[in-house]
Amino acid sequence: MTLFDGNYSYPSYQSSIPNGDKVPHPCHQNTLWNGIGHELPGGGGALNTFGIDLYQNKVNTGKIWTKSLCEADSDGDGRTNGQELGDPDCLWTENTSQLFTNSTITHPGICEPTDSENCRKKNKWLKCDDNIFHCPSIQDDPDVKELTLRIPKTKVQQKGSRYICTHLHVPLDGDYHVIAFKPHIDNRRVVHHVILFGCDAVENQPRVNEARTCDSIEGPSYCRIVTFWTLGVDGECFPDQFGIPIGNHGFTRFMLQIHWQNSENDLIQTDSSGMTLYYTTALRSYNAAVLTVGQTMFHLGPGQSEVKVEGNCIGQCTKREFKGPIYIHSSSNHMHTLGRKQRVEQYRNGSLINVISDQDDYSFHRQHIQKHNPPIEIQPGDDLRVTCTYDTTSRNETTSFGEGTEHEIEFWGKCEDKPAFKNWDKGCNELFNESLHE
Repeated sequence: MTLFDGNYSYPSYQSSIPNGDKVPHPCHQNTLWNGIGHELPGGGGALNTFGIDLYQNKVNTGKIWTKSLCEADSDGDGRTNGQELGDPDCLWTENTSQLFTNSTITHPGICEPTDSENCRKKNKWLKCDDNIFHCPSIQDDPDVKELTLRIPKTKVQQKGSRYICTHLHVPLDGDYHVIAFKPHIDNRRVVHHVILFGCDAVENQPRVNEARTCDSIEGPSYCRIVTFWTLGVDGECFPDQFGIPIGNHGFTRFMLQIHWQNSENDLIQTDSSGMTLYYTTALRSYNAAVLTVGQTMFHLGPGQSEVKVEGNCIGQCTKREFKGPIYIHSSSNHMHTLGRKQRVEQYRNGSLINVISDQDDYSFHRQHIQKHNPPIEIQPGDDLRVTCTYDTTSRNETTSFGEGTEHEIEFWGKCEDKPAFKNWDKGCNELFNESLHE
């Protein structure tokens, strides 16, 4: 097996190959495949055959687009990479302002036509429904409305990691349940994650519609995580019995947190990303909430193939914070690029009763939300234990918990509840740390 450790999607490569920003998705009309060298349309994760050839070409020659790469047929469909990208004579350079041909642009890393016998064998990894958001509830309920919350268009810092926060006020007359979320990503070059918080009204309310550096990644004490997006997640559609309350008896104030990770020092960029909410007057049976469980105090020694970190939400805390049982209908693991495995266990009276999540092939670039049907019941007094496994063989120095993708993080969530927690704005990593000092 060939491992390309830390395979980021560098959108700057789009400008280093002909028409790199115009490559279509072979399964979905009017949709682009932005991560041209990757198996994920948005980039990140495993490389496709064109990405492998591009990588090797850069290693061997120090260049990206060369005549040898242009003349190669990476996906084996009978057309050269140059023909597929509009440069059949291999004359294109980064200074070229236009195509040498009006030929149709196709994907050099996906064998086409995709339904042919030859290409089905070569495209075994291709799943045309991947990263396409499906939510039957939106189509089934004629009263569903759509609301997109975004940060104002803001200049991105030149290089490195930055968290941007924007408070928003949405006056709603009535009671509604949010039943689905979908990310609105304006600049895929830099956006690492989006978190939407629901906020209580407080004195000295922050000014709305202003983008500023966040005070902390956890959010202010009067705001609670509602939903999130990160690489590999296409959105979330709640089961029929759950919804996030907004309106008269729910949130009308929100905060968006956008994490930018910019690796392109020479580009001036802007961003106006956010989240689209789908909400309805047809209220669900139970209100939903989010719980995070993890560890924020750890250091990973370099050069080790397996380093384990544990986080706990101990029974003392769940007994104190839960009014009654909660029911987990979905969960998601989150680490950064060194993360390899994550396991979440539920204990009652000292005995293991459930493995909520056991992911031994974690990828920072291909994260997902796991559904639990039927929902998993967590009783007050139950322990929740998270074990994260990291591979630090690519690092020469100690890696600590931190906000940037060059640092590491350990969190598990999300879960929906019935009834709500008393203090569900806190993650169990915080509750665990507090309990040590009681």
